[in-house]
Amino acid sequence: MHSAAPLPHLDLTEAQWRLLARLAEGSVPDPSDRSAFVEALALDGLDADLARDDLPTLRWMKLVDLAHGSLTLTDLGAAVHFRALYESSQERLAEIARLADMRAAVAPRLARAVRGLADGSRSLAEALASVDEAT
Repeated sequence: MHSAAPLPHLDLTEAQWRLLARLAEGSVPDPSDRSAFVEALALDGLDADLARDDLPTLRWMKLVDLAHGSLTLTDLGAAVHFRALYESSQERLAEIARLADMRAAVAPRLARAVRGLADGSRSLAEALASVDEAT
């Protein structure tokens, strides 16, 4: 069994990350069809001119591809996008757990329930039940 190469950590602009996120939802028309491209990106509040400027870099990095009249994410682009989304979610859960730890003296049962939910050791139902338990 061979292992996959590690994903590169990329330093993309906010606009580039937003374009990857949009493309993760589905392809958009070829940028050469300016009105369709502008309309597709405008629905998500993206600037079509900025996206067009970013395309050469994103294509060079092999994150997006232009084929058959559509701009799409490549497999690498999807992997990079979803890894960043995963890492962001993990960071948010860690912050929630830290908040619970910082307020454990005030509401210990709630703090334990939140920590357990954040680290995956408790389901939502279990966490709620533990908060509702009598002391």
